[in-house]
Amino acid sequence: MSAATFNMTASQGADFNRKFKLKSGASDVDLSSSSLVAKAKRHHTKTTGDVTFTLTVTNASAGEFKMELTDVQTASMTAGTWNYDLIITGSNGTKDTLIRGTLTVLPGISQ
Repeated sequence: MSAATFNMTASQGADFNRKFKLKSGASDVDLSSSSLVAKAKRHHTKTTGDVTFTLTVTNASAGEFKMELTDVQTASMTAGTWNYDLIITGSNGTKDTLIRGTLTVLPGISQ
């Protein structure tokens, strides 16, 4: 499966959340036996300073989940472009990148 590209925007000091529904063709992707992890980095070669999204499966059989960052997390992020990806691990241990893209962090004015 090739990764979809999805670019997002967040504001420093504000909560961030996005809802997703995974499909393979016309069928929902069942997340019941899978685990998800997503991280963002300022630059893909950095070994420190990454931010981990909270991922919550909201309807496993329908492939629905949400990605979240808290206001504390976004406040700690430098304004600018970050790279992120989301990896799924299947019940057989196979890992696949589902989504990748940029997360543009806008400077917070009213923090």
